[in-house]
Amino acid sequence: MNQDIFAGQWKQMRGVLKSWWGKISDDDFDRIRGQKDPLIGLLQEKYGHTRDQAQQEVERRFNEYADKMRGPSSSGMPEANGGVAEMTAKAQEIGMTAVSMAGEAATAVGETMGSLSSVIRDHAPPEGPIADAATAVAGGLDSASLYLQEKGYEHLATDLTAVIRRYPVPSLLVGLGLGYMLARLTRE
Repeated sequence: MNQDIFAGQWKQMRGVLKSWWGKISDDDFDRIRGQKDPLIGLLQEKYGHTRDQAQQEVERRFNEYADKMRGPSSSGMPEANGGVAEMTAKAQEIGMTAVSMAGEAATAVGETMGSLSSVIRDHAPPEGPIADAATAVAGGLDSASLYLQEKGYEHLATDLTAVIRRYPVPSLLVGLGLGYMLARLTRE
């Protein structure tokens, strides 16, 4: 959907846009005023998408909207290519939702880890080897918490891939160890 059509249909589309992106407020929609670039920027801000992800989602959603406004084909049956396009769009929507949910989960886990580090510091003894260990654990939790809150899921996957490529054998051993522990836990 081109920029002129988008701006011209802005008022009619607001309800649909709200159903697509519930985190965007009415004030946000007023500031956007039918412009695509500010909408893309808001999706990046509110949902943690990259610019490319936000742009792809906006294009996909607007294409779906345009297809619905055109209505069914003259035969009343969906066209063969339209069915594939519809399935592709649905798969992309599911993928974007999964990435968004994973990003939100990573942020929530990061916040929880930060809270846990505070609890550890509050309950640690003032001195001694246990205090040193508690401080080290709390520091590690704080570091991981900041990482998850700032970088989110997408960077986590990229960084994990880089670590596995750099240290393949230790990564394999850690994976085997975790698999073994999970298997033991699920048997009990």
